[in-house]
Amino acid sequence: MKAVAKTAYGPFHLEYTDVPNPVCGDNDIVLKVKAAGICGSDMPLLYGPDEAKYKNYTYPMVIGHEFAGEVYEVGRNVTGWKVGDRVVSDNTGYVCGHCPACETGNFLLCPERKGIGGDMDGGMAEYVRIPGVVLQRDPASIRRIPDNMPFEHAAVMDPICNAYKAIVQEAKVLPGDNVVIYGNGPLGLFSVLIARLINAARIIVIGTRRSAPTRNPICEELGATDILMADDPDVVRKVKEICGEDGVAAVINCASRSANILPEAVRMLRPGGAFIMVGYTRTAVSYEEDPADLMGHKGVTFIGHMGYDHTSWRNTLALYREGRIDMDPIVTHKLPLSKWREGFEMFTNREAAKVVLVPELDQ
Repeated sequence: MKAVAKTAYGPFHLEYTDVPNPVCGDNDIVLKVKAAGICGSDMPLLYGPDEAKYKNYTYPMVIGHEFAGEVYEVGRNVTGWKVGDRVVSDNTGYVCGHCPACETGNFLLCPERKGIGGDMDGGMAEYVRIPGVVLQRDPASIRRIPDNMPFEHAAVMDPICNAYKAIVQEAKVLPGDNVVIYGNGPLGLFSVLIARLINAARIIVIGTRRSAPTRNPICEELGATDILMADDPDVVRKVKEICGEDGVAAVINCASRSANILPEAVRMLRPGGAFIMVGYTRTAVSYEEDPADLMGHKGVTFIGHMGYDHTSWRNTLALYREGRIDMDPIVTHKLPLSKWREGFEMFTNREAAKVVLVPELDQ
């Protein structure tokens, strides 16, 4: 089958190539991939730097952790699934099943978790295997998608579930609250969508000038009330002026850079507000003044965010089924799988918001 696969350790060892079809074991499911999303976290797989864990991998390894498709083959011991079922995966490929995280259903926090497309063959391919061990320990790691959901939308459930968990479950934003969202990439855009869905009052996006031409209009279409630039030295003052005496209930950091975000966020948050760390950086961060002191004085909550949980998936799929979520403004490009490099370049150059690859467009 055709796939986008990493062929060796190091930058630029990523190719559209032939790899063996996945073998369906007695407890496994094999999906025919209908759509696969390109994520910002996929960029280092092409451009580097590679994570150290990839040094010891057996290559080629198919990438892609955002994907949806149809059940193509079912192992003889598998029940509850049949060929033709339309499904989406949360990209969990293995969990231990017995740690505190697994016992409480927080499978993404399992210390032994392995992800499909990161630790084992993923979904940027014609077919992908869902291992039986995860189907047994975390049955909801794949879910049926609503009849009204196209595969290109199902494939990007990962980032919208991230946004739902950050804003609704972790920050606990209420209708009428003011929210600041750092970053206007896909996670930031989906966060705007969720904030508007729950009727946040002011939805302030802080983005970069590089992304502004393509993504600021999408922010506005999704419901952002205000857009500020990250390099504006007066950004904290402007946020406070916009929000007035009600202040900022939550700051959602969806940006990949974080050197100045935390101290800025703590200054703009109202007492008792919440800072949700969704984005991350690969570089060390130092502060002229430790924001922890001000966090303590203001009673600000810092929440380290990791992905989503089953509530995020269930509720977001339900909202889509009821016609409350429109992903069309965010899924800006749909390309054949063979055009994966074009998709990576469009994302890197900020010419696209969310790019989805469709294997069947190559046929």
